[in-house]
Amino acid sequence: MLHIYIARHGQDEDNANGILNGHRDMPLTELGKKQAKQLAQKIKNTGIQIHKAYSSPLQRAYITGKTITDILKIAPPEKMNLLIERDFGNMTGRLIKDVHTLPSNKLLKTDTITYFLSAP
Repeated sequence: MLHIYIARHGQDEDNANGILNGHRDMPLTELGKKQAKQLAQKIKNTGIQIHKAYSSPLQRAYITGKTITDILKIAPPEKMNLLIERDFGNMTGRLIKDVHTLPSNKLLKTDTITYFLSAP
């Protein structure tokens, strides 16, 4: 049976600074590199057999995946453009706290986070 496991990339500089990155290609922070190593070790410790890895072409995803594949001693991740983060339009590079400045019909609010559905 085929199993697909999905992991999020480690923290990058935009994440650390509260910036919406979308297609921005900022490097992982030291914490992000540590997170990737920790995830790889947890996968290894579970005994899960991973045969193939894929990542977005953005360095935050690729470096996270490469760290994991290195520790698991498998081929590096294959970059796939279809896995790239969505484009945040004119919100790209802006502070996450500014999401509320979008028209309210384009926002989805929860108790802990506000998502925007689209931006010009």
